[in-house]
Amino acid sequence: MTMLRSTPLKLTSTLIVIFTLFTLSGFGAAYLFTRASVDEEISADLEQTVQAVRSVSEQDEIEERISEIAASTSPADMLLRYDVPGKPPVGTLPASVTVRPDSIVEGNRLPIAGDAAAGSYLAWKGRVGDGDLTLLVGRDGLDELGNTFALVLLWSLIPALLLATVTGGFVARKARDRLDAIESTLKQLTSGQNAARVPLSGDTGDDLGQIATAVNRMAEAQEASIEALRQVSADIAHDLKTPIQRVAVLLDRLDDGTLDDAAQNTVGAAREETAQIIKTFQTLLQIAQMESGQIRSTFSPVDLAALTRDLAEMYEPAACDSGHRINVEADDPVMVTGDRNLLARLIANLIENALRHAPGGTLTLRVVSGPSPELVVADEGPGIPASERERVLRRLYRMERSRTSEGSGLGLSLVAAIADVHDAELTLGDAGPGLEVRVRFGASSTASAGANRIPD
Repeated sequence: MTMLRSTPLKLTSTLIVIFTLFTLSGFGAAYLFTRASVDEEISADLEQTVQAVRSVSEQDEIEERISEIAASTSPADMLLRYDVPGKPPVGTLPASVTVRPDSIVEGNRLPIAGDAAAGSYLAWKGRVGDGDLTLLVGRDGLDELGNTFALVLLWSLIPALLLATVTGGFVARKARDRLDAIESTLKQLTSGQNAARVPLSGDTGDDLGQIATAVNRMAEAQEASIEALRQVSADIAHDLKTPIQRVAVLLDRLDDGTLDDAAQNTVGAAREETAQIIKTFQTLLQIAQMESGQIRSTFSPVDLAALTRDLAEMYEPAACDSGHRINVEADDPVMVTGDRNLLARLIANLIENALRHAPGGTLTLRVVSGPSPELVVADEGPGIPASERERVLRRLYRMERSRTSEGSGLGLSLVAAIADVHDAELTLGDAGPGLEVRVRFGASSTASAGANRIPD
């Protein structure tokens, strides 16, 4: 799993987004509240100026008061004009400017020289004495407030986001490493490495620590169960070995030439059945041993092509006797990592299966090199129906038409177990006609061609 798709990073990103939204909401609410307060203060200043002018009753005093206010006030703070019919306007607001009451006037639209004007003004217009008074109160305080809030937001939010991102990434990486350790341990346990355990960090009380502890407990229980099963199997093998051997010895003693033909045939059949019982029992134990994963310790480089040719040569006489011909197509060399004896057993079982169930024809053994080497065994027999191909890999399962032939129903199940322990993919297909068995080895099972061969 990639880091970008990991759950810890997604949770961290979600928390960062939530934190950002809450921060922006808080700053926005504070800005609106402060802006309303400043706006009220501007309105109060405007009202105070109007009241100061209206407090004078004489017309001459009104004009004088307006002139005093205009002279003592910066254009950025206030612009005013008093218009009396028949007289020139008094104040700092040019006569060409007309405004509507309670409107906002942009400072850059006013004919005022230089940078004396404010960014914007709040307008007021009303009757005072014999004339009309126009007031524009500067709103630079509001503009500066917005800029100040923007700077505060940037200088506080950006470092916080960076810190949260770095911290979140670090926490996500630590969590991802712990999840990777759990995943790796589960894969090892699945592949048969029963001693694998999740490394426990100092804090085992959090959720990942509890999962790691649970996985380790499960692994310990699984290892104990497998060990108990292995011990039971060994005990059964030990307990049954002697009685079966005694039966075989007794049958050998009976076959001393003193029996009539019928009895001798019966003894011979009993001996064959006893041998089949021993073979079946040994095969079951071998499958159990492979499924336990211990067999992997014997893996080494094996030339699959050379091994296939050797097995084909060994079975050539039997093939000729049964009306078969073995054809080998193998690149040289094709190296895989595995147990030579088990791989030989796999090839032998496939050859025996084809010779037993195919009435005749050509048996083709093909070994293909590449990143994922393949062993293909194809015969010209009746094949296996698609609905039966999964079942024939089960232990002791035999198709209806095979019940009258020799065998225990363990041939292909043993092949499947050997393929699985080598991390190889086993597929059964149609050879048209006949059965095609394909064993594809993974890249991890591929050995270097220059590796030393295992002696025959």
